[in-house]
Amino acid sequence: MLSQVKRILKPEGFFVFDVVDPATPLAENWAILETYLGAEVFLAPLVEWDKTIAAASGKIVKTLPGELLQLYKIKFS
Repeated sequence: MLSQVKRILKPEGFFVFDVVDPATPLAENWAILETYLGAEVFLAPLVEWDKTIAAASGKIVKTLPGELLQLYKIKFS
């Protein structure tokens, strides 16, 4: 996904997205609900997202934790 975002993002543009933080108390309940609704759920630790972003030549500009989700603002070099 990140390679496609990098490909179409305007130069100097930012990509903002959020992921479920598996360390939050609500994460397990969210995963159970999503599985029940037919979604395939992977609860990857946030450090894995950091590595994935870096591997795609992305730089994390800002993060914002929430009750369930972690917001990322990234820029590609």
